[in-house]
Amino acid sequence: MGMLINGKWDDVLDRSMVSGTYRREQSALPTAIDAHTLQQLDKEHDRFFLIASASCPWSHGAVITIVLTGLQEAVKVQWAGGPRREGYGLLPGGPLPNRSEFQHVHQFYTSTISDYTGRATVPILWDAKQSHILSNSSTDIMVAFSTISKSADLHPATLRNKIDELISYIFNDLSNAVYRAGKSQRQKEYDQAVDLVFRTLDELEDRLEGSTFLFGNDLTLADIRLFATLIRFDTVYATHFRCTRKRLVDYPRLWRFTRRIFQLPGIRQTVDFEEIRYGYYINDGDHNPHGIIGQQPEIDWESHEGLTD
Repeated sequence: MGMLINGKWDDVLDRSMVSGTYRREQSALPTAIDAHTLQQLDKEHDRFFLIASASCPWSHGAVITIVLTGLQEAVKVQWAGGPRREGYGLLPGGPLPNRSEFQHVHQFYTSTISDYTGRATVPILWDAKQSHILSNSSTDIMVAFSTISKSADLHPATLRNKIDELISYIFNDLSNAVYRAGKSQRQKEYDQAVDLVFRTLDELEDRLEGSTFLFGNDLTLADIRLFATLIRFDTVYATHFRCTRKRLVDYPRLWRFTRRIFQLPGIRQTVDFEEIRYGYYINDGDHNPHGIIGQQPEIDWESHEGLTD
């Protein structure tokens, strides 16, 4: 994977693997976005950019939040992807000003902290005027977008603590657990991670009984976080990450939940299965030495079965 060490890129070092187990490293950057910056986000439309990868579920959650909050003009997306040479590279084109100054995501980090040490992850919320990263926490970025939204309150005050708790649960016991399974180098670690993944899916399936979304009829940031993982499940987690016990389509309520969000206006356009498959099969994990990209499963995402009340 590689990482920055004192502002210099090291292609070999990877502190996320410890004795054959995957441990996601905590960011060395502050991630909270202050009130003054929030006020500016919707006023200076050529200043703030989301650097995101279409393969990355954390990026995907932030991009979906932009769509649902109607902030496409306020915060434009600069895509990163392709083969990971020096980590994520920026894809050609895009709205970022002074595009030629950056070829790799890690350059945003060293522009922010010249001697930065850590992984260069996405998404990041970039302030082009100040040339620094405002946040590289997908959750904090999503909360910020919801806070200034004019069209949807995805983080309502009455449910805020419960939403935050559920986001943390989904992250630890599902979204990160599939990575633990897929990147594990020891059988015991793999088995423990897979058991956790499917125990969590079983619990979420039960939670959705008689409910459209995780908190009833209203979509929240927790639903977006879950969707970004589930939309990838049969395509890469059940295959490349070896979470093979069941597929998403084997969970009637979760399958209905995921299709319902996929079919919301503007959401299907954020899903790029080709980039998802490439990003995982080529870049995530060292157990695909020949670089073979698995074919896309035949899944009818446009099906309306079970979606009518």
